Amino acid sequence: MFVLAIYHYHQLCKNTYFVIVAGNKKTVIPLGPVVNALGTAKVEHLPGFHVFSRANRTGRFAGKGTLMCSQALSRCSMEVISAFAALGTSEELGGDNERAIETFVCQLYEPGTTVVDVGDLRWKHFTKKQLEATTDTRSLTRSHFTSTLPSHGVVSG
Repeated sequence: MFVLAIYHYHQLCKNTYFVIVAGNKKTVIPLGPVVNALGTAKVEHLPGFHVFSRANRTGRFAGKGTLMCSQALSRCSMEVISAFAALGTSEELGGDNERAIETFVCQLYEPGTTVVDVGDLRWKHFTKKQLEATTDTRSLTRSHFTSTLPSHGVVSG
């Protein structure tokens, strides 16, 4: 819900807050400063990135959680960020967006790599006997697109 609140912030009242209650502890987060700190480009990609990375769950990538996904995204170009913003806007992914998201997956499994093809990265890990740490991300990528991205307005989780 927090991601959707940030994404739709400009459609909400000016002083909108997100309130989290756990037991008797209440945390109030003003959304304006969060949206301003992130900037337009990052706010636009949040729903697609959130659903793709399954950031609201334990994660869909072997041994990679929310923090690691966010760190990998921070190492990626605006092309990759734009690809996440495009998720859910049409039924077809498009070759450029698929390649851009593959770049993200490569950064997730090997920070700083110049490899941008998941198959090449898997081969590199296989030859280094690291295959167990790398899931079949290409088919996982396709299943993410077909099963979890109905639109930016609906985020499964």
